[in-house]
Amino acid sequence: MATLTDGAVLTAEALEALIARLGEPDWLAAERRAAWRTYQATPFPTGRDERWRYTQLNRFAIDGLELVDAPRDTGVSDRIAMRITDSDAEGTLVLKGGELVREDRRLKQAGVIFTDLRTALRDHEDLVRKHLYSVVNAGDGLRKYAALNAALWTNGTFVYVPKDVEVELPLGAFHTADRGGLAGGRTLIVVERNAKVTYLDEFTCEPLGERLVNTGVTEIVLGDGAKLRYVSLQNWSRDVVQLNTIRAHLARDARLESLTVSLGGDAARAEVEVSLQGPGSESEMLGLYFADEGQHYNQYTVQHHASHHAHSDLLFKGALRDASSAVYSGVIVVDPGAQKTDAYQTNRNLLLDGESEAVSIPQLEIKANDVKCSHGSTTGPVPEDQRFYLMSRGLRPEVAEHVLVTGFLYEVMSRVTLPKVAQYVERVVQAKLGVPGVKEKL
Repeated sequence: MATLTDGAVLTAEALEALIARLGEPDWLAAERRAAWRTYQATPFPTGRDERWRYTQLNRFAIDGLELVDAPRDTGVSDRIAMRITDSDAEGTLVLKGGELVREDRRLKQAGVIFTDLRTALRDHEDLVRKHLYSVVNAGDGLRKYAALNAALWTNGTFVYVPKDVEVELPLGAFHTADRGGLAGGRTLIVVERNAKVTYLDEFTCEPLGERLVNTGVTEIVLGDGAKLRYVSLQNWSRDVVQLNTIRAHLARDARLESLTVSLGGDAARAEVEVSLQGPGSESEMLGLYFADEGQHYNQYTVQHHASHHAHSDLLFKGALRDASSAVYSGVIVVDPGAQKTDAYQTNRNLLLDGESEAVSIPQLEIKANDVKCSHGSTTGPVPEDQRFYLMSRGLRPEVAEHVLVTGFLYEVMSRVTLPKVAQYVERVVQAKLGVPGVKEKL
């Protein structure tokens, strides 16, 4: 059984050097030190931990990695520049190795804040202090990697939308890198009462030639009646391993539409958790992944119904080929007072060869007696008669496979309300399938 160990390069002295370099306020330095103590006291996960069962733990090792303190240069690749143009975003930030290297904001609504976390700490300290670590903190669930991020994150993004304000066009942050090591970023999104916004987090880079482990945390706070569409799109180069935690707290009548996409990297783990704390709150959780050439993807989800008359619906679908692997583990938790809960959880996997493997573990923990909850999962190969039918009509094997995979993933993509995101994801899938002329356009 694989085990992980602490990286010798990570020390309390490294943390103190980071605090001194960033020049942050005393309250944040205290939070970082507390998180570091939790990190040291918490063992790394093992295969016996329910959250990490069947995970290839050795691929998430951080031994010997130094903390990335700055990028080699502050340039932005042509691919990211094109993605910014394609996104039609009203505001974009590019963060590279913890540094803000490009920003473009055309916000017209009064009171909306969209900036990097370092700037937000300087200009909006009281607002950041109120919400930072309020949703994902180091001690919650004794999570080793969450504590590591809480201690050592270097920068991130901050979004604040005041009450009754609607941001019409999306906002987006593009996270990239040009060197290996250990990196950590943090996203904080606060949407006040009856406000509305769309936000895109994209992770991508050119091949690095050295290993990078990126830890990310996204904290989402939705007030009464607030609405957020949130997309996390991971398309790192194959040098990168990502561990990402996304957690949201929803107040009365709030609605969250989330999409988690895994397409790149060597290995990636996404923990997506929603706590429906107010009556009438709603959560739609979509997930899509396509692994090839031995990639390993791991998804862990929680639909926590803490209040009555709330609704959640989860659909995660993935395709795998070339001896790749995926693990999905999800749980619907219904608290004793959460009567009239309406919750659904579905995971489906398509195996494109005999060497790939998918594990699916849907779960229910129901402590109320007047609820509607269901879960289900399927894993299976492409029906050979479907493949044969397409090829008998003159389609080349790679085109036939593209049709089958696209059709399988369509159930998720048809529910994505951001056409530009859906188009980009389909192009990446086409490139991985070897459709001619696609890869050159990415």
